[in-house]
Amino acid sequence: MSNAYSAQNAQWRERLMEVVGRLADADLDRPAGGPGWTVGGLLAHMAFYDYRALTLLDKWKKNAIGPSGLDIDVVNDSLKPLFNVLRPRELRRMVVQAAEDLDAEIDALDPGFLSRIESEGKPVRLNRAAHREHHLGQIEKAVGAESGRR
Repeated sequence: MSNAYSAQNAQWRERLMEVVGRLADADLDRPAGGPGWTVGGLLAHMAFYDYRALTLLDKWKKNAIGPSGLDIDVVNDSLKPLFNVLRPRELRRMVVQAAEDLDAEIDALDPGFLSRIESEGKPVRLNRAAHREHHLGQIEKAVGAESGRR
């Protein structure tokens, strides 16, 4: 099953896989995206928010859909030191797996349930493409188009 999010999510998931496949271990330590962030930290950040959305979808299937408050700046700043030290191989696997798992879950959503999430499940965004596009742009700027090619 597909929905309004499927094509864009798939496009940027494939782009994510492309970029991750080009990164060398040393690239993950490069500064990217702002003070205190690294390429690896941005990948972990993307995985975290995909896993968060996946967890909320699971919760909402079992219980009522509802808002899930989140102070994004506090969460990001709190997790940044952890994100920046994850092992390269595991990090690359994790960010791709999170994107694949979430996109599959979003693609399988019943249209009625999807509509309810859109109206009641704030601030979860089922369009993951914009988040991926933003951070992949930061990563590619940090490593350069040719850097890290294997």
